[in-house]
Amino acid sequence: MLDLHRGRILREVARLGSMTAAARSLAYTQPAVSHHIARLEAEVGTPLVVRHGRGVRLTEAGRILVEHVEDVLARMDDAEEQIAAIAGLRAGRVRIAVFPTAAASLLPPALAGLRARAPGVTVTLVDAEPPQALAALRAGDADVAVVFNHEYLPPDTDARFREVELCHDPIRIVLPAAHPLAAGPVRLEDLAEETWASGCARCRDHLNWACGRAGFVPRIAFASDDHVAVQRLVAHGLAVTALPGLALGLHSEPGVTIPPAPDLGKRRIAALVPAGTRPPAVAALLDELAAAAPSGTAGDAVTEGDEVRPGGGAGR
Repeated sequence: MLDLHRGRILREVARLGSMTAAARSLAYTQPAVSHHIARLEAEVGTPLVVRHGRGVRLTEAGRILVEHVEDVLARMDDAEEQIAAIAGLRAGRVRIAVFPTAAASLLPPALAGLRARAPGVTVTLVDAEPPQALAALRAGDADVAVVFNHEYLPPDTDARFREVELCHDPIRIVLPAAHPLAAGPVRLEDLAEETWASGCARCRDHLNWACGRAGFVPRIAFASDDHVAVQRLVAHGLAVTALPGLALGLHSEPGVTIPPAPDLGKRRIAALVPAGTRPPAVAALLDELAAAAPSGTAGDAVTEGDEVRPGGGAGR
């Protein structure tokens, strides 16, 4: 590898046409400049300067090397400017992998806050359930993964990641408005003979776990990651379901009700990032995600006992 510092010295000798003048410009002694040029010539294996009158001039090899040194130094200057811009949040990029309900509920206000704070930062989004989001983070295809896990399960731990907890999201029973138990309170075992609709694989695992504690295996006839589709199945009397508060806060289908019911637990929502120093844009997005997360329990917009009637809106 050629020494870039010596390349800078050669460029100054070429600019001023003299070892002595270059030494004065660089606050070096003339022998020190001569020494660095000699070392550089030893590295490339050919003369770079020749004496010319009272000064020196570049050889053909010296001219080519100075051209490349100037190109490298210009690129270094550009890099310094870009890094300074990133450090000052005038530029930068964040890639985030996030599960759908968080993408619809937490992410928009977080991105709006980030844009107001740092309009030069670019964010790209990948819609991904927690296993896929974690895989993207491990592969270096994402800078932030927003994931969830139910409280009875161990957290997704990995020494390569650091976690920022965002909120806890309660799971609630959702029934057709005309259901005999719609007024509640409802015990989970009262729904043992019902047909169920469920969401993603983790949500189905949680439903099976909760129903197992109540002494039965739920008959899951419908499975969809689309919480609107699940609610419409319930509204038409085809199933009952259990949905997280964030999903119900995003959309409550007319004709469903959320009766008082035993605690079905919560899912814990967190942002994961690679361990170590966080780039400024990533740190800023984490701040905005934390600010966008509900300060209390998520999903309070639609509470137990609410019925959504035709025409929208929630009522008791």
